[in-house]
Amino acid sequence: MRGLTIAGTLLALALPVVAGAQSAQQQQQQRQLQQQQQARLQQMQQLQNMQQHMERVMSQVQQMNQHMTQQRVRQEYRQMGQQMEQAGQQLRQMLRHMEQVQNDPEVAGQRSGQIERLQQRFRNMVQEMEQAQKALQELALP
Repeated sequence: MRGLTIAGTLLALALPVVAGAQSAQQQQQQRQLQQQQQARLQQMQQLQNMQQHMERVMSQVQQMNQHMTQQRVRQEYRQMGQQMEQAGQQLRQMLRHMEQVQNDPEVAGQRSGQIERLQQRFRNMVQEMEQAQKALQELALP
């Protein structure tokens, strides 16, 4: 009988420790989940900002192309402007695909670092296009 009492006491002492360990593990899992969700939200916000920036750049390219047509600038400049507009449309499409990949929970959770690097490369491309548009505009429409 005394052996049962000791075993019961040990069991009673061990249960809170096990429950505490499970609780700590659950809290850690919740924190990780929250961090992943925050990272995804941040990536989505960055993508949205990038898309808005891209739309502004495309609007500038289209306006420049209209001005070049009205001002009758060299054919080569107009062709570069048209090609820039086509490249912008392709970049828009790539951003849409990026959004689809990012919204896929299977991919986003596993490769968030790679997605961030890819987004940075897209940001660089948009910035380069914006700089190229400004340079062409300065050259063609002084």
